[in-house]
Amino acid sequence: MISVASVICNTFASATPIALGGIGGMFGERSGIVNIGLEGTMLFSAFTSVVACYYSGSAWLGLLAGLLTGLLISFLHAFFCTTLKVDHTIIGLAVNILASSVTVYASSSIFGNKGFTPSVEKLPTISIPFLRDLPLVGAFFGSMSLITLMVIPIVILAHHLLYKTPFGIRVIAVGENPQAAFVAGINVQRTQYIAVMLGGLTCGLAGSFLSISYLSMFVRDMVSGRGFIAIAAILFGRYKPVGILLAALFFGFADAIQIALQGIITIPNEIIQCAPYALTILAVTVNEARSKKK
Repeated sequence: MISVASVICNTFASATPIALGGIGGMFGERSGIVNIGLEGTMLFSAFTSVVACYYSGSAWLGLLAGLLTGLLISFLHAFFCTTLKVDHTIIGLAVNILASSVTVYASSSIFGNKGFTPSVEKLPTISIPFLRDLPLVGAFFGSMSLITLMVIPIVILAHHLLYKTPFGIRVIAVGENPQAAFVAGINVQRTQYIAVMLGGLTCGLAGSFLSISYLSMFVRDMVSGRGFIAIAAILFGRYKPVGILLAALFFGFADAIQIALQGIITIPNEIIQCAPYALTILAVTVNEARSKKK
């Protein structure tokens, strides 16, 4: 029998890295920089979070390391795309391939194991009074990840930053027409750098969530396609922070359902596990088809 409480908890846990990665990718996309390297950025951040936590004994320093890693990778992405004018897709693919290979090599070199690292300290969880006593959802609010709690404030902040501030107006202007933005006196390159690096911070947060909040270790290729689903969430959410959050919850729910169905229905688990990805493809295809009709 499917546990409703378990599905709710897994929905929010699965949606957290997708929403954070999607918000990060959105800023780059809005400024005209395509970033398909979200997967690799999250993977690099997940690994450095564990390494920093392992040697320092502090999950907070691990979180800081993950954020800085996301910032560094996004800076390099912006440098290649805006300064050197390299194709955006090629750089994104390079980040993904490098992350998959470098993290395995580094894990083997540092910990002597290519598959996973030793357990480290996790970020503290939050227990919200009153809400933790609610039926069904009480388990979620009784032990909520700190990073999951940050998702809604980050979405609100991203919405305000994009639509209510001069910086957001510049980002949208640069993404829509960089030549016109330049003529209007906007520093196109600087705006793109800042937008992409803002996205790197949230991707770093997403990677840290996976390794030192959701789990307490780094596992080989642990992002498992969430970076690509985040790109789908950007499309599905129409490049808007609130839309991306809702899309992330939708995909998170699909993932939670496949976890709940494992062992309950009599079809191979591999088929159940691919359901969220098939649903992602279907949702994006339908969404894009509707967009072209308008």
